[in-house]
Amino acid sequence: MAGARRLVVVGGGYIGLEAAACARQLGLEATVLEMADRPMARVVAPESRRSTCSATSARACRCTATLPVTAFAGEGRVAAVRCGEREFPADLVVVGVGILPDVTLAAAAGLRCDNGVWVDEQCRTSDPNVYAAGDCTNHPSARYGRRVRLESVDNAGRAGEDCGAQHLRQAGQARARAVVLVGQYDVKLADRGLSEGYDQTVLRGDPGTGSFALYYFAGGELLAVDSVNSMRDFMNGKKWLAERKRPDPALLADPTVDLKTI
Repeated sequence: MAGARRLVVVGGGYIGLEAAACARQLGLEATVLEMADRPMARVVAPESRRSTCSATSARACRCTATLPVTAFAGEGRVAAVRCGEREFPADLVVVGVGILPDVTLAAAAGLRCDNGVWVDEQCRTSDPNVYAAGDCTNHPSARYGRRVRLESVDNAGRAGEDCGAQHLRQAGQARARAVVLVGQYDVKLADRGLSEGYDQTVLRGDPGTGSFALYYFAGGELLAVDSVNSMRDFMNGKKWLAERKRPDPALLADPTVDLKTI
């Protein structure tokens, strides 16, 4: 918007922080409002979160946690965002708080819906003649032993490819893919997998240098990997996850060990 100077972002997740970074690079004031006790609390461990949030705060972007939004103020256009008695002036507002899938059409068609449109391993809905793909689908994950609904660009795109392959009878099971790539100034954060339920993390590298990876384990099995400015670690983790490898945490933590030898 021409003449805009102040951006308020509701939601301190991937989308919110990236939007704030873009705004700062364009010369706007930026404030991020997060209802949890810290940004990105749900998706990454403290080490990865600190690097991303530090990059945000270092560019004079305010991140305010534990502040649920109660109202948008303004006549005809938004002028401020209210959080209880506090008010944050805004010329622009970006809301990045996740989604509720719109299953109106699917439900009206009699398809099974519960936190999205239910599909099987071949992307088929409860009607075998109807397929579904994207953020709106809830599918079984053999990898994680439960059903998941992924809000991921990579998953949405590849699920569409899987659907097409099913119609051409060229594929077996479709696989959910949890991949997120985020740019925050000079910080490139890449995530693969779902870290929920982890009982161990292994840090490879030094967060102080701005380049490291964090591996999440549960019962000795690799669940997910975060990498900050370290695509080599990310690509190795991605490969291990696809092949359900169980790398030795002690070797992962040793930066002198060549990952290709693990």
